[in-house]
Amino acid sequence: MWANSALVVTVGPDDPILDEYKREHGILAGLAFQRDMERRASVMGGGNLVVPVQRLTDFVQGKTSRNAPSSSYRLGVKPSSCHDIYPAELTESLRNALENEFDKQMKGFLCSDGLLHAVETRTSSPLRISRNRDTLEAIGMKGLYPAGEGAGFAGGIVSAAVDGLSVAEEILGSLTGTGRYNVKRSKSVGFDY
Repeated sequence: MWANSALVVTVGPDDPILDEYKREHGILAGLAFQRDMERRASVMGGGNLVVPVQRLTDFVQGKTSRNAPSSSYRLGVKPSSCHDIYPAELTESLRNALENEFDKQMKGFLCSDGLLHAVETRTSSPLRISRNRDTLEAIGMKGLYPAGEGAGFAGGIVSAAVDGLSVAEEILGSLTGTGRYNVKRSKSVGFDY
């Protein structure tokens, strides 16, 4: 039995892990970091879209996996030391989560049949298009409403749908004069609505 899921550690714009990348890449440090992790995984897998994998127990112990159980990934897997791909802080966060959260809440989760595939680097857009808090329009671009995962306002299907609904309501409200911004403005000038 396989589960298509991911273990994720958040890396924010002010995370010290990005300091070196910021010096070289400026505001695109997050993209450079993702690309670096993806390159490391590609090299470790040997190319041709072969994915490096590591047994959960080996990952926690910092040991290279010598073999791997079967996987749903059809292009090929290569037993590896996935813990060497990430900066030490990220590896430690993942280990801590596996040992102190997952396995305590789901006894037996941490086992040698569990297999990590490297790397999951994109749970949402690495960039966010700035938008006005009141109108939800892109700053400096009237009539453009950035929304969902691609614009950096969601991290998955459900949160993208919720954000899309909020933006759709605001667009409808801007057309009918009942949007949040219009209602706020009406309140501030004393109109009763």
